[in-house]
Amino acid sequence: MLPRTRPIVVAVALLAAACSSTAVDETPDAAPATSVAVTTTTQDSTPTTTEPAAAPASTTTEPATTSAPTTTEPTTTPAPVPEELPAPTTTRPPTEAEGLGDGFYPFLGNGGYDVLHYDIDLDVDTEMNAISASTTIEALAVEDLEAFNLDLLGLEVHSVAVDGAHAEFDRYGHELAVHPTSPVSANSQFEVEIVYSGSPEPLDDPGVPFARMGWLHREGVIYTASEPSGAMTWFPSNNHPIDKATFEIRITVPEGLVAASNGLLTSETTTGGRTTFEWRMDDPMATYLAAVYVGDFERIDHGPLYEGGPLLRDYVPSNSSPEVAEALAVTPDVFAFLEELLGPYPFDAYGTIVMPFPLGFALENQTLSIHGPATISPGIIAHEAAHQWFGNSVSPEDWREIWLNEGFATYLHLMFEAEHFEADFNEFMGGLHAHLSTEGTGPPKGIELQDLFGFSVYYRGAATLHALRLHTGDETFFGILRAHYDRSAGGTTNTTEFLALVDEMAGPDAVDLVESWLYDEAVPDTL
Repeated sequence: MLPRTRPIVVAVALLAAACSSTAVDETPDAAPATSVAVTTTTQDSTPTTTEPAAAPASTTTEPATTSAPTTTEPTTTPAPVPEELPAPTTTRPPTEAEGLGDGFYPFLGNGGYDVLHYDIDLDVDTEMNAISASTTIEALAVEDLEAFNLDLLGLEVHSVAVDGAHAEFDRYGHELAVHPTSPVSANSQFEVEIVYSGSPEPLDDPGVPFARMGWLHREGVIYTASEPSGAMTWFPSNNHPIDKATFEIRITVPEGLVAASNGLLTSETTTGGRTTFEWRMDDPMATYLAAVYVGDFERIDHGPLYEGGPLLRDYVPSNSSPEVAEALAVTPDVFAFLEELLGPYPFDAYGTIVMPFPLGFALENQTLSIHGPATISPGIIAHEAAHQWFGNSVSPEDWREIWLNEGFATYLHLMFEAEHFEADFNEFMGGLHAHLSTEGTGPPKGIELQDLFGFSVYYRGAATLHALRLHTGDETFFGILRAHYDRSAGGTTNTTEFLALVDEMAGPDAVDLVESWLYDEAVPDTL
C-alpha cells in the first residue's frame, strides 16, 4: 500500500532535487503530470495539487484533509484497540486459542488448522450494495478440533456445514465459532461451507487512519481494499497473512457491468440478464490481498509481457481519457527493471485497475493493483508491482514486520523512478537521509499501530536497504534480495530471518549496520 500523502510529497520533492529539469521535461512519454505534481485528497474532497520543491524541506505541511494519515513519529503511547476487533468473549470457548497473537492484531487469525483453498461465490446487488454469498473452505486440521473459529465481521450467517453435515455456530465480535457435529481429527482434511448475506460494511482500522478498509461502495463502483484486516468484511476466513491459500472467486453482477478479481479469468457467462465472472488464483495468497471490483470498466488486454511471461491486462473506467491508458504503458518497463533485479515475476498475470474517483492510497491486491487517477505515475506503479515479490509472494508473518513489505517496495520504486527520470539516485538518497535526520524519524521496528503505514516504515526502511547496499556493494546486495525472495517465495518471513541472511552473505558488520537503521531511535549519521 502507498498512502497518497506526506511520504509521496517528500519523495517527489527529493526526486525533483536529484533531477535536472531538462531530464524530466525531455522524457517523452514517461510521466503523467502526477509524477512531478502530487495530488492530495480524501475520497470525498476536491483535489489540491502540491508542486515539488526545488530541494528537500526539513518539514512538510500537508493540506488539511479528513483522510490524511498521521505522520507523527513513534511514541510510547499504546495504540488504540479498534472497536471492530474486540477481544472475544463467550461462555463456550470454541477453541483453546482465539487469534494468532499477532503483535498488532492479536485476535486476527485462528489456530488449529491450515486453509488450503477458498471457493467464494458472490451474487452482488449493485444498487443495494448487498451480497448473497457462500464461501467453501478446504483446510487441514493440525490438531484435533471439536470447534474452530473463522473471522467474519457483520453480515448474516444462514448456515454452516462441515463435510456436508450441519454445524452449530456462535457469533461474537468478528469471530464465527464453528462446532462440527463430529470432531475433526488432526492431520485430516475437511471442508466447511458458510452461507451468508447482507450489506458489507467497511471498517475503521487504527493502523489505517487515512481510509476505511474492506468492502467499499462509491458512485456505483464496488471495490475491496482489505490491508490489513478488511477481508473479514466480505468473506469468512483465517484472516492473517501467515495462512495463505489458493482462491476461486465467482462474482455475479448485472449484465453490462464488469467484475474483476485476482489471477486469471477462467469464464464469463451471461444468463437472464446477469453475468458471472469466474476467477482463479492458483498461487498462495494472503486474505488481505483477495479482491473484488465491480463497475463500468473496460478491460485492456496486452497479451503476455513476453513469450511465456505473465498475462498483462488493465481495467480502466469505460469513460476514461486516453491519458489513463497512456500512463499505464510504463508497466512493461517496470517489469523489465524488476525482473532483472529480482528474477521472474511470481504469478500468472498482472495489471492495474483504475477507479473513476480519487483514492487516498494505491494497493497491491495480488495480480491486480488498485489505483486512483492520481496514482498512476511511474514510481507508484513500480511500488505496487514490486509488492508482488515483496509483500504478496513473500509476506510478513506478523504485522509488526511491515517494513519488509513497504521498505523493500519503496526502495525498488525509488530506484526505478530515478532511472526513469534520469535522476542521480545516490544524491536522492543523500537528500532522503538528511530529511530523515532533520525530522528525527524513528526506527521502522519501533512503530506503534497508528504508524503502520507511516513515513518511517517506507522511507527509513528504504534507507536501511540503501545503507546495506553501500556497505556490501551491488553484487552482494542484490544477491541478498534475491536469496531473501527465493527462500520465502509463496510463504512468510520476518526480520530475524532477513538478518540471518545478511550475516550469512555479508557478515556481522553488515548485520550491525542494518540493526542500527531498524532499531536505534536516532537516525544513523551516515548511510
